[in-house]
Amino acid sequence: MDYKPIAFDKEYSAFEYEPEDWDPFATTLFLDDYNWMHYKLTADLPTKAYGKLRLKFEYCGSETCHMEISKVQPIFNDDRYTTVFEFSAELFKKHIIKFMERHISSWDEEYAFSGEKEVVAFYNAVLTDSGTKLIRDWT
Repeated sequence: MDYKPIAFDKEYSAFEYEPEDWDPFATTLFLDDYNWMHYKLTADLPTKAYGKLRLKFEYCGSETCHMEISKVQPIFNDDRYTTVFEFSAELFKKHIIKFMERHISSWDEEYAFSGEKEVVAFYNAVLTDSGTKLIRDWT
């Protein structure tokens, strides 16, 4: 699949969801240091261009990280339909820090933090970074 950067604007013009959709930009941050560093950020993005995507950014304590992109539609809930990119740990650190800082700063705000702006920026950074490698693709 030929994924491209997603434009992010105030009108959410690159996204498609209904006003009654419950949390269309759901994010989950998982930090596990039990045996080895394993950090994972997952997010759902209801895009107009690709349909509903599930993104997973993963760091496991090495020099490289992975971003997995899967379609959420039932027919695609299968590893054969997952695209995987490899990127630098430095890029992961930069964006996970931004995500966490923004999350913490929102604790006193009226609405819950969803992180869609930070996730889209992370996704775009991975796709456009010169060191990113496509590991697995499906067409």
